[in-house]
Amino acid sequence: MTATTLGDLFPEIRTVVTSRERQRNFPRKLPGKSVNKHNRQGTADKLKALYPEIASWSPVLVTKAWFNWLRANQMELVEPENRDERFPEYLVALMLSHMKETESWT
Repeated sequence: MTATTLGDLFPEIRTVVTSRERQRNFPRKLPGKSVNKHNRQGTADKLKALYPEIASWSPVLVTKAWFNWLRANQMELVEPENRDERFPEYLVALMLSHMKETESWT
């Protein structure tokens, strides 16, 4: 029996650069020169700031939950501006319904 590696199956991935090596190739910021970076707060960061009870959740999970809540309530798909107490209630109801479906909640 021989072992087949991913490198054997997909030879093109042997030339892939890891993220650490990719970051080293970027030019360093020189003194006196400015780098144009847009420091925009993402949807998940805004949600975590508005709802500290979900601060430890995955950013992808938080964002998907937000957009699913907007769709379920037939609201415009926008980033959050203010805290809406209906969103945490939606999350709790969603978790409870899932627990009932999986019979984790009696």
